[in-house]
Amino acid sequence: MTGQLRHIYQHNWIYASIILITLLSHPISAQERYRKSPPYPDPLPSLNLPEIQTTVLDNGLTLSVVPRQNLPIISLRLLIMNGETSSPDSSPGLATFTANMLMKGAVGLSSSEVEETVDAVGGKLSTQVFPEYTVFSFSFLDEYFDQALDLLSRLVHQPAFSGQEIRNVKRTMYYDLARRNPDPEYIGKRLLSKILFKDHPYGKVIFDNDLINDLDRKDLLMFFDKFYLPNNAQLIVIGNLNLSTASKKISQYFNSWKGEVKEFYQYNVPPALERIKVCFVNVPKSKDTIIFMGVILPPKSNQDFFPLLVLNQVLGGTHLSRLFMNLRESKGYAYWAYSSMEFFKTCGVFFIRAKVRASVIYAAVQEILSEAKAISNRRIPSHEIEQAKSYLIGNYPLSIETYDDLCSWVSEIQAFKLGNEHWDKYYESIMYINSQEVFATAQRTPILNPVIVIVGDRDTTLENLRQFAEVEVYNEQGELQYKITKDNNEGK
Repeated sequence: MTGQLRHIYQHNWIYASIILITLLSHPISAQERYRKSPPYPDPLPSLNLPEIQTTVLDNGLTLSVVPRQNLPIISLRLLIMNGETSSPDSSPGLATFTANMLMKGAVGLSSSEVEETVDAVGGKLSTQVFPEYTVFSFSFLDEYFDQALDLLSRLVHQPAFSGQEIRNVKRTMYYDLARRNPDPEYIGKRLLSKILFKDHPYGKVIFDNDLINDLDRKDLLMFFDKFYLPNNAQLIVIGNLNLSTASKKISQYFNSWKGEVKEFYQYNVPPALERIKVCFVNVPKSKDTIIFMGVILPPKSNQDFFPLLVLNQVLGGTHLSRLFMNLRESKGYAYWAYSSMEFFKTCGVFFIRAKVRASVIYAAVQEILSEAKAISNRRIPSHEIEQAKSYLIGNYPLSIETYDDLCSWVSEIQAFKLGNEHWDKYYESIMYINSQEVFATAQRTPILNPVIVIVGDRDTTLENLRQFAEVEVYNEQGELQYKITKDNNEGK
């Protein structure tokens, strides 16, 4: 019996050894099989988006309501369909100045009284100016709906524009810009936008402190009278109410707001670059070296948007994407490396940004371009496409989880007239994307000819900069100073 057991043990040991040797001799193949056949994604989370109910009030104001019942809060967005692109060429920053001034009181209502009213309704009031529209965001307890509407209607219909508040707002804008100016990321993105949108209205979003000082009450009144009118506005409300109830309430407070905008603007798409352009901003003693790259994209309403969304996720959407894994985890060049997209009505911008060591700038740029080339020249494997889609779909409910987030999303859909594909068909639009569509979109996108902006200290980066064929050197205000060429020549 003992001999029989010994025979069984020996047989099992030999069998186990064969399996172990087989596994050890083919570790890469096993890993590749796993990577090419990832686990099937979990079932899609339930997404029950309510209908966006829309009507136009008698005075021309467009009202959209999204009924929600869970919280005693109302989230409201007032959109004025003109932003910084509508500022006169001689007065960039005027749209932002006007929006900020509207928060500072109305006829018979001081700035401090505005703040007291916002606090009394349990609210939060803010404004944000985009290139093509301006948003006033107001959230408050639903029991104070009347008080909130009364306040907002007075601010947009009867602004005071007092001399003291004009001085206060200009001072605040001045110091806000001053605080951002030393930030290498802000400097890099500002110069990138300035170059991408040279001689284009989108370039007006770049303005400096000197221009703020030149703005006056006459400019303010001109911009307000021209654009702050009901047929140029949209009001979006999310809360425990329906379209009928909201229409009655809002008409009560906003019907006295009269007038019509006569001018509507439409812009051409800025031309894409035909070759790579490398720029450098010298920030003396800067500890960080930031790389910003950008190319012009078609608008968000274009058929390429959802393939681009998946492409961006694969390339640099998270810390598990190609850029981060290459530049940080594999090469050790970067502290972080990501890609992202930003959209306007007429076009969008594809950004790549990375924080790198000064000694590896040239190598880091080449690796980024190599990753961009790989996506443009070869189809992304299906398992990477599916992983990217799974992340985007799973993250979508989180991006609209709060009332404020949901209201912002609805505002963008309404402002850009994006339709159902970006609302209740968002899941489907992503799920139908395949590797071939992403590849075709990548080939149509000028991702291989970006504007490259490097921000850092000249003394620690000069040798790396000389490895590029040509580098344009700018100061922190975005003014061209001189060029650096590969043969070490520097000149004005």
